[in-house]
Amino acid sequence: MNNERQSWNERWSDKDFSDGWQADSWLLQHHRLLSGSSALDVACGRGRNALFLAEQGFNVTALDYSSVALRQLADKAAERGVAMTTLETDLENSPQLPQQQFDLVINFFYLYRPLLLDLRERVKPGGLIMIRTFTSAGDGEPCRLEPKMVLEPGELLQIFADWEILVHEEGLEPSKKGGTLVGLLARKPA
Repeated sequence: MNNERQSWNERWSDKDFSDGWQADSWLLQHHRLLSGSSALDVACGRGRNALFLAEQGFNVTALDYSSVALRQLADKAAERGVAMTTLETDLENSPQLPQQQFDLVINFFYLYRPLLLDLRERVKPGGLIMIRTFTSAGDGEPCRLEPKMVLEPGELLQIFADWEILVHEEGLEPSKKGGTLVGLLARKPA
């Protein structure tokens, strides 16, 4: 096992989950706008958002780099009686994305810019993409993450300029890691 994967596995093994399995607040705020039956959760981590979508009736495929996080998700899904597919993949060095298209693709708090073009292709015509991550937009202290992990102001709107933007919020909510957050929900042209 390489050092980076081991680091992620240790992170998920040691993480304090006092907040339980609560889905991200932005997903909860906008979930009524979501439609379809199939969903892909990219870089799902422990899978709190994937689990929520499965409980809402989506057929979910969850991808992550950490086998520990995926095992925790599979155990919790079984405990709650929902089916889910989990796939371990290195999204930066050897991504193995499912070849089928999905009604919904979500990507929360993970940014690898070359992957965004692949994610656009994983959405069915008329389907949705929901992205929530870090941005340098807005006021406040700078984000403490590496610049490659932080979107520039307006960057998501440029990447999805040819899609119907249903919700876009940028620079309004402070991040625990400095900087602010950006959220986008967009529909792919049919």
